[in-house]
Amino acid sequence: MGNAIRWLKDVIIKIDPQVTESDAKSQLLSSIDNFILQRITAADELIAASASQKIQAGDVILTYASSSIVQSTLIKAHKAGTPFRVIIVDSKPLFEGRKLARNLAAHGLQVQYSLVSAAAHAVKEATKVFLGAHAMMSNGKLYSRVGTAVVAMLAHERDIPVIVCCESVKFTERVALDSIVGNEVAPAEELLSEAEREALVGLKSKSADSENAADAAGEAGEKGKSEVLKWWREEPNLQMLNILYDVTPAEYIKMVVTEYGSLPPSSVPVVYRISTNT
Repeated sequence: MGNAIRWLKDVIIKIDPQVTESDAKSQLLSSIDNFILQRITAADELIAASASQKIQAGDVILTYASSSIVQSTLIKAHKAGTPFRVIIVDSKPLFEGRKLARNLAAHGLQVQYSLVSAAAHAVKEATKVFLGAHAMMSNGKLYSRVGTAVVAMLAHERDIPVIVCCESVKFTERVALDSIVGNEVAPAEELLSEAEREALVGLKSKSADSENAADAAGEAGEKGKSEVLKWWREEPNLQMLNILYDVTPAEYIKMVVTEYGSLPPSSVPVVYRISTNT
């Protein structure tokens, strides 16, 4: 988003002050549409076409969570007649891989689904790992959905090539040394199951109507679960951390496929300068 915002600010600055407001808005809308078309839509098509050619007959492609560009790559390779199968590794609380598994299966691909707790077993069968990206850092590290680094590490240990599909608009001049600084934190309640979240909401509403939180918890259904959830919220020595992303070291990544071609992670800053100047 930072790249897109900086680009938009630059476009706004370059608008002739003599242009009427309606014409300026029209120019901006046209520029935004062209940006989306060239830097995202067309880039995705080029990346999917290039990455799909790296899938060979008999391959077992492992991917983590869900990436639209990885999905397009797999479907394109399947439509080209390449026989292969897919292993999807997923994790809570979002379970993004479920939708990807359904979509791929609906297109006729052979899909195996497992959770990240079984990633060490699933990666034994893989011949290549395809990953999406939230961002590619200037030091070649991949910033993506939390759990990605674990999958990449397991593949690296078995000398399985890890291929990242990423548009250049997601390249950044920033560097990342760890997964804590600059990360995003999701609500801790997402770590609970749906039933537990509903019970927690019930506890909150009961507490709002009562001066005594303990009495409110006792009034909620399933007393045992309510007490556990009450402790989960009020225990001063317990802190729930639900981070959204992690950082994968550059040495775990074999190749980054962009609209500019396939390149090593060390070339990220070069492509960033090219795409920014363009």
